[in-house]
Amino acid sequence: MRVSSEQRREQLIEAALVVAKREGVGAVSTRTVAAEAGATPGIVHYVFSSMEELLRAMIARMADQYVVTVSELAVTSEEHDVSSLLEQSFAHMWSSVEGDPEAHLLTFEVAAHALRNAGFNDLAQWQYETYRETARQVLEQVAQTCGIEWQAPIDLLSRMLVTINDGVVLSWLVDRDSAKAREVYAGFIQQLAAMARPAAG
Repeated sequence: MRVSSEQRREQLIEAALVVAKREGVGAVSTRTVAAEAGATPGIVHYVFSSMEELLRAMIARMADQYVVTVSELAVTSEEHDVSSLLEQSFAHMWSSVEGDPEAHLLTFEVAAHALRNAGFNDLAQWQYETYRETARQVLEQVAQTCGIEWQAPIDLLSRMLVTINDGVVLSWLVDRDSAKAREVYAGFIQQLAAMARPAAG
């Protein structure tokens, strides 16, 4: 059966992610991606004009997956308490960390790779802008669902949320102490919930 260009593109992006999660972003090459996808290096060159284009597509896919993982909860939850919504949001995100630690390790590797390699610097900035925008959307959804206002600027709170999350995830990747990770999240949620007040009528 003939594979369309779009299907082949998706196949190669997923293959690049598999290689990167298994061996690190530095292992992503025309040869390794082709081997993982069961294709030839020529196919990779045909679909992507350069390895930079493939890496950018891979990073974009990672960011998209992050957005889906983090933003699902606040829309579907039936809870109307700020702390409960935040707890569920963090728990939902945390299940993805424990379920696929290699993917979360890769997010740090990708950021470092982008910062160290000329031509990729904008990707690290875009990656974290995506994280902060997703955090902002969650905080806005919590505010709307619970009828509250945040007492600190939401851009500041979004940055705090992303920074805390990065620290917790990276620490857990080192020590794999899930209990301690949850304790940190619980403390942060308590502080964050204290910044909510009933919205002005």
